[in-house]
Amino acid sequence: MKRSVASTLFALSFLVLSVTQARADLSQKQARKAIATFAGWSLPNSAVRVGKIVMTSKTAAETNAELEMVFRFSQQPEGYWRLMEVRAGQDRWERLDVWAQAANASLPSEHCDFANQFLKTPIDLTPRQARCLVANLFGVTLPSDAVRIKEISSLGLPLGSEPSAIAVALVRGDFRLGRDRNGWQVAEFKSGDRNWTNVTGLSVQVDQVKRSVTSSEMDVMAKALDAFRRDRGTFVISDKQSVLIDHLSPHYLERVIRLDPWNRPYEYEGEQNHFSLRSSGPDRKSGTSDDVLIQRIDS
Repeated sequence: MKRSVASTLFALSFLVLSVTQARADLSQKQARKAIATFAGWSLPNSAVRVGKIVMTSKTAAETNAELEMVFRFSQQPEGYWRLMEVRAGQDRWERLDVWAQAANASLPSEHCDFANQFLKTPIDLTPRQARCLVANLFGVTLPSDAVRIKEISSLGLPLGSEPSAIAVALVRGDFRLGRDRNGWQVAEFKSGDRNWTNVTGLSVQVDQVKRSVTSSEMDVMAKALDAFRRDRGTFVISDKQSVLIDHLSPHYLERVIRLDPWNRPYEYEGEQNHFSLRSSGPDRKSGTSDDVLIQRIDS
């Protein structure tokens, strides 16, 4: 019995589709999206350049990618520069010390161009210094094309009271991706001489660390307010956190604390005998259930 033309074409189409899916299960577009949004980040797709994709199983793949990343640097009082923050999305900066703690790691302590120490005037961040600092962060031994500096801001931006700068870096890393019912997700990341790091659930761990850091910073401000009231007989009377800092720093508060780990201003309301300190928490919306709050009422 002869097959119909339609059934033959259907069988051939099914075979071609099956082979195509088996050979190219993870596309460049899917990999780019997964890498741009891994760990809760939201990088522009244009900031991720994906290399060759190798399927290790039907639901797992490996690839390498070059990421265009923006870093914020701060010059320490001793003269050397230090990596402080990375831009994780539009108008969204993340503190690197928080992410390191969440990943059970530590930021590199090496100083690049240590000769700049003890200078009385600020020295501009150079491409060589920026490249060295970013390479140290990712475990890359220089010279290497795995870290390159694209540009450095010509104007320093304020970060607390210290001179600061912004640099755009191109960083190469390796990624392992897995597919679940929600699609393709980054499961592991590796760069430089480092081992593979599991990044599944990292964003949840980061928020946990941020809540802990927030509580600690708010406790420092609350203790400074207690000391202020012991000396002055009243808490700082204001509904602005900027006024609070002006009254407490530097006598009662050694370090200026303006933004919480979600990069939102701390909120303050104070009267003569009571005050409240608030962080809007992970959702960045004040007055919701995930807020972090300290209140004090004295008679």
